[in-house]
Amino acid sequence: MSRPRVSVAIPVYNGMPFLEEAVESVLAQGFGDLELILADNASDDGTEEACRRYAAEDPRVRYFRHVENMGAAANFNFTVARAQGELFKWAAADDVCGLDWISQSVQALDAAGPETVLAFPWVQWIDEQSSPLESYGPDLPWSQGKPHERLASLLANPVNTHLFKCSPICGLIRLKVLRGTELIGSFGGSDKVTLVELALRGQWTEVPAYHFKRRIHEESSLEANKTPEQLAQWFDPKGGKRYPMPRVTLFQGFLRAIQNAPLGRQERWRCIRVLVRFFRSEWRVLGGEYKIKLREVLKIGR
Repeated sequence: MSRPRVSVAIPVYNGMPFLEEAVESVLAQGFGDLELILADNASDDGTEEACRRYAAEDPRVRYFRHVENMGAAANFNFTVARAQGELFKWAAADDVCGLDWISQSVQALDAAGPETVLAFPWVQWIDEQSSPLESYGPDLPWSQGKPHERLASLLANPVNTHLFKCSPICGLIRLKVLRGTELIGSFGGSDKVTLVELALRGQWTEVPAYHFKRRIHEESSLEANKTPEQLAQWFDPKGGKRYPMPRVTLFQGFLRAIQNAPLGRQERWRCIRVLVRFFRSEWRVLGGEYKIKLREVLKIGR
């Protein structure tokens, strides 16, 4: 198989019973110049059998199986290292891609030019039976301005922004740009840091259609990991069980993203000012996390 234009990756751990629908929605894309990377995190529920079947039936499918669960972060990043395409997309094992998602995203990136690094569609949340729950996309703030303006639109609201909905992380991304970021970190919410890194490196373009069906169910990462500790373990099983200070860690990740981005001095300071404004709106939450951490440290020290 020659080098594909697009690499789609499904990092998966125990993806049944939704994995097959997710895989087939990728293989049925109208845009055929793609590869599908299936990265199996030592599943024990029938995922391996399904993945091997798809790899045997379709030469576009490449299957990798880890001998132990390395955590979501390491598995997501593993797929980036294995990708061969110019453009890259993560797809969850329980989500569904609309048939024109990739073709319209490729068209959008080609039309926008190399300074645009990510294309993403509108989103429809679905339940276990694929019934619609909620739709969003055109109502969320987004700026096509300078890096600090794009950052401001991501941090405009603690709930209703592309950053905190986080769906653009499953958009179509220029692989070279993605590889220049820290990728997914081993802490809860690290995909949000990746989105900030991408926003500071280039424009995003919106595909105005509901191509992304994002499934919510009892075993999804959003529902199964109710506490910060559980979410941190999902990202990295070897990361320990102490309180991870999720908002503080997220803030530190945003600051690191600004420091590492290829920005001029003036633009970097503008981005830092945006982050400071965000910090001021979050100071009670951040202060509360430091109190929780202090109590934990004092308890351990007794």
